[in-house]
Amino acid sequence: MCENAERNAAPGTIMRLSIVVCNYNYARFLDGAIRSATQQNHHDKEVIVVDDGSTDGSQAVIRAWGDAVVAVYKTNEGQISAYNAGFERATGDVIVFLDSDDALDPNACTEIIAAFAPGIVKVQFRLRLVSAEGATLGPAIPTRLTEGEVGARLRRRGELYESAPGSGNAYLASALRRLMPLPPDRDDKYGADFFTIYGICLLGTVRNAGRGPLGSYRVHRVASPGVVAFGNAPGGMRDPSRMSKRYERLREWVSARLGEACALPPAAPDFSIEKQRYAAAIFSARSYVEGLHAGGALLPSSVLPSILRMNGSWALRAGLTGWALAVLVLPRDAGRPLARYVCNPASR
Repeated sequence: MCENAERNAAPGTIMRLSIVVCNYNYARFLDGAIRSATQQNHHDKEVIVVDDGSTDGSQAVIRAWGDAVVAVYKTNEGQISAYNAGFERATGDVIVFLDSDDALDPNACTEIIAAFAPGIVKVQFRLRLVSAEGATLGPAIPTRLTEGEVGARLRRRGELYESAPGSGNAYLASALRRLMPLPPDRDDKYGADFFTIYGICLLGTVRNAGRGPLGSYRVHRVASPGVVAFGNAPGGMRDPSRMSKRYERLREWVSARLGEACALPPAAPDFSIEKQRYAAAIFSARSYVEGLHAGGALLPSSVLPSILRMNGSWALRAGLTGWALAVLVLPRDAGRPLARYVCNPASR
């Protein structure tokens, strides 16, 4: 069976935790990430710092920590390679991959360990948004977290559950070992957390930890009102088609690592992806009319189906349907802030 998850330590047992800090040219943030990892109030831990061929002084930052961290220096091959290298060195029962521009709260690991129980393969938690300078921006992400037997819906319907981004996840190492190493791709060396988040749920139960955020997600590009998409990728629009390509790689990887019992169906419309693709089609068009045609083609084929199939109340679905229509037909100067509000939580 696909859900043949490894059983972790009994509830209440102290578990060793490995925090793998993945870094590339973020020397200005790296010390804060390492400090947040080393100062966790869970005593049985190790901190592994993987530097993916940085050229900005990051290695000097790492060396300053001496024996407090396990340093891994490698050539630049991307985030997927960094995850693989860090996991190879990890000795913990639980693994957290921490982006070097993010940080964990001091009690994060204690809350994580408390949430694990037999059958749990991933614990997830919210992250507060902070600016490049570390100032709190207000909202925490994601707005909603889905827990439970989410892997069953992924296998049956190709439904991606609502998860925290990379730094907001802790994985049971024995289950993750069945999935590693992550699949490399010369055209897309990032998005490692996509594979761990959606691969691990096929092996057991996902649980939420903490009543509030347990860490911080740093947003580098919050100032520009022209940025509709969320995240730190350069430019106002991320490439939504990349997510569909990752899902196809996920299908291939899952079948190769776990067998056909865990085979995934073709991707189903997912609002978290479709809203970005929809906004990109409308606001990247050269004219209002071209944007109207591009968005109008996506509205019935993918956006509305993704809204109808999402978890949530009918009121939420009705509201998002109204949002999609308004973004499409409003003048672009009026529709862009509305699109940004839904697509980019850092703008709220």
